[in-house]
Amino acid sequence: MKVCEALLNALINEGVEYYFTVYAEHTLSLIVATESRGTPKSINTAYEPGAGFMGVVYPRVSGKPGVCVFTGGPGVLGAVNPVAMAYVESDPLVVIATTPPRDIAIKNALHAFPNESDQLNVFRSITKRCFKATSPNEVPYIIAKAFNTAMSGRPGPVYVEVPADMFNEEVKEFNYIKIPASRPTASEEVVNVVLKKVLSAKRPVIIAGRGVTISNAESELMAVAEFFDIPVCTTVMGKGIISPTHPLYGGIAAGNLGDSVSEELLANADLVLAIGVRFSQMGTGRYSMKIGGELIHVNVSEDEFGRVFKPSLAIVSDAKEFLTKLLVVARREGIARINRGSAELLKRLWGGVKEEVPEVKGELIESWEVVKSLRTLLDENTIFVGDVGAHRIETFTMPVYKPRTYIVTTSYVSMGMGVPGAVAAKLARRDSNVVGLVGDGGFLMTGLEVVTAVRYGLPVIIVVFNDSSYRVLRIYEKVSYGTDLTHKLPQVNFSELAKSLGAHGMRIERRDELRSGLEEALSLARDKPVVVDVLINPESIPLPMVKLYKARYVSELSRRS
Repeated sequence: MKVCEALLNALINEGVEYYFTVYAEHTLSLIVATESRGTPKSINTAYEPGAGFMGVVYPRVSGKPGVCVFTGGPGVLGAVNPVAMAYVESDPLVVIATTPPRDIAIKNALHAFPNESDQLNVFRSITKRCFKATSPNEVPYIIAKAFNTAMSGRPGPVYVEVPADMFNEEVKEFNYIKIPASRPTASEEVVNVVLKKVLSAKRPVIIAGRGVTISNAESELMAVAEFFDIPVCTTVMGKGIISPTHPLYGGIAAGNLGDSVSEELLANADLVLAIGVRFSQMGTGRYSMKIGGELIHVNVSEDEFGRVFKPSLAIVSDAKEFLTKLLVVARREGIARINRGSAELLKRLWGGVKEEVPEVKGELIESWEVVKSLRTLLDENTIFVGDVGAHRIETFTMPVYKPRTYIVTTSYVSMGMGVPGAVAAKLARRDSNVVGLVGDGGFLMTGLEVVTAVRYGLPVIIVVFNDSSYRVLRIYEKVSYGTDLTHKLPQVNFSELAKSLGAHGMRIERRDELRSGLEEALSLARDKPVVVDVLINPESIPLPMVKLYKARYVSELSRRS
């Protein structure tokens, strides 16, 4: 069995359905072997950054590791940015890359670096671990260990390097052993301490972060919340852990960028149980979040403790493990289900929130109008993939009803994820509508991955918020410097560009066209992707940022003293 066949068998043993790549000379033997077999399926993308973002988003939707295969040099180094995102935001990703054939590597070969370890060293600081195959028989074990490392503890990317000529060498014996992932767990002694604090608290609140979803612990979290009758707020990236229709739903905890109900709950809490939360700059509303009571912080990585808020108790544990133990210990102690009246409190708090429909001016559409219309038109299973920009902030308080249906970044915050992410989401969940929410700046970076959606018949809907500007950058510049110099982008007709790429293209220019235009886009998204180019008011400030800056339009902003 050749190494390329052994590698494919290893991927099949790990349950891999797709890997993301750009076809290239040094990976050709692997690609040909893949296409001859038909499994796993290689997804040939337009550009390596797009493939990398697909590898990041695929596990967020599917719960399975992402896999990318790249040629060395300009191939794999093109994916450095999304690999770094996976590292910061805990996405299990296995990156397999080639180096030049060993017999010519020293002869200034194609894609060769001056030093043998140069390429591998690039990835040492942005992956959990790097592996380099030095003999054919190592490859199956290296792949098994790579998947184990990517999924164990705090998930993240792993880099595997294979010389291109090794793919055609023979593996003496293929004996693949899948290594189960391991996760840390809290001791019963610590869980007992938490139990006592929860029982003595009068106004406890849970903040659930994306770590809960990574651990597939949504049902355990809700079981704990319902047993102890505790309101549940989520982070922005944790949206969907609890449905907004649940009586214990406490809103989005993101400081001034979140819901007012969550702000009130956290400010008045005497105990806050934060599970799977990173407390990032954007995720805390630029540190505007206030926690009034004692903080217990549960996270799979001890590196997250004390970065923003100092916990009274820091617990290194997988979310599912911790929540399961907490319930087991409570029931073993004979504790009966508690009734604190949380549902009544939340009903009163939400009842006091007045839904403000901001006044609109002119014919140009506001971002929030697009988000609200999409949410109204699409079902609860729809997956939204948000690129970075003002439109993403506009979605922070958009209702999300199910886990793994709202994909954004609030920590690494790289533009370019939206279009390729939508492609990956559709591959992971073909039975769901997938909507990519993309600014014009983000589309200009990786929007050509629409071609990938066309190539593989993936009818995603890409909504481009087209304001010919970096609108969030414009807001920050205005607030920080009082100037208006850096935000402008060229005027692009993305609907016509989409048509040239083989997709459906539509343009919505006026408010009275919005709903009917979006409805038409949904009806078109049957056999191929649809790009909806929506002209957005470049002067407006996203609604969640209005509280932060106390202004609705850029013209109202002034420089901070």
